[in-house]
Amino acid sequence: MLDFLNPILGRKPDRMKANVEIYTWQTCPYCIRAKSLLWWKGVNYTEYKIDGDEAARNAMAQRANGRRSVPQIFINNQHVGGCDEIHKLDAEGNLEPLLVQPAV
Repeated sequence: MLDFLNPILGRKPDRMKANVEIYTWQTCPYCIRAKSLLWWKGVNYTEYKIDGDEAARNAMAQRANGRRSVPQIFINNQHVGGCDEIHKLDAEGNLEPLLVQPAV
């Protein structure tokens, strides 16, 4: 819709090829912060809103090596952690290389 702003904002959605999944709660500030970073990078992601759904939370925890906090983020089926971890990856310059890798 506002794709003409992408070059101005430095967003590169055409480069982002990874399959990104994020488990969230709707009002979780960390979830919102993580999704904002993904949006800023131009990533299309699949969001699983697990508010109050204990079965979904258990499924997430099984994928996330037992972690039950939200958000939990997966890039190309690899668990990368939560909000702090994805922001750390970005600060270190290690997030974008993961995001440009196509899903297998």
